[in-house]
Amino acid sequence: MTEPNINLTKRQARTQIKRLLSALSPIEKELESEQMIEKITHFLKASPTINTVASYAAIPAELNLDALHAENPEVSFCYPKCGAEGQMEFHLVSNLSEMKISNFGIREPDESIHHIADPQTIDLFLCPAYAYSNNGKRLGKGGGFYDRYLLRKRPDAITLGIVFSCQKLDPSHIPTEAHDLLIDRVL
Repeated sequence: MTEPNINLTKRQARTQIKRLLSALSPIEKELESEQMIEKITHFLKASPTINTVASYAAIPAELNLDALHAENPEVSFCYPKCGAEGQMEFHLVSNLSEMKISNFGIREPDESIHHIADPQTIDLFLCPAYAYSNNGKRLGKGGGFYDRYLLRKRPDAITLGIVFSCQKLDPSHIPTEAHDLLIDRVL
């Protein structure tokens, strides 16, 4: 059973993280983004069976992974597009310049040229969030898009939590419910 104040607790945690993120300078964000790209690239090189990666087009409060796409041409990348009724699909994107800006100001695949990726073909998911703990607890953005989508992945597909260092919290500080999925590893 869900504890009555869990939604309030989640909102408070998100507000706290937003304050921490707003304190990061553009240089700090750029440096941490570059370091994350290096970590993911190393992970990809050490995992030759990873052929398709579900990434994301960063908003200002997220690590920017755009260079990852260019630095790993041997990998196919797909990006999320959120649709009606809380559904999300990943679309294969070969060139980031082909993405368009949504009504919410977020870069997303263009459905007219980017085909939907079958969730069973995705080997690695790079999952942004407001916060993660080292044991994989995740505080998402509140829409449940990743929780619903990740239920469709292959059991052996890997999930990596991608956040700025200030977004890694003690597990006791991340409120979760039964539907909140754990992530395999946090970078």
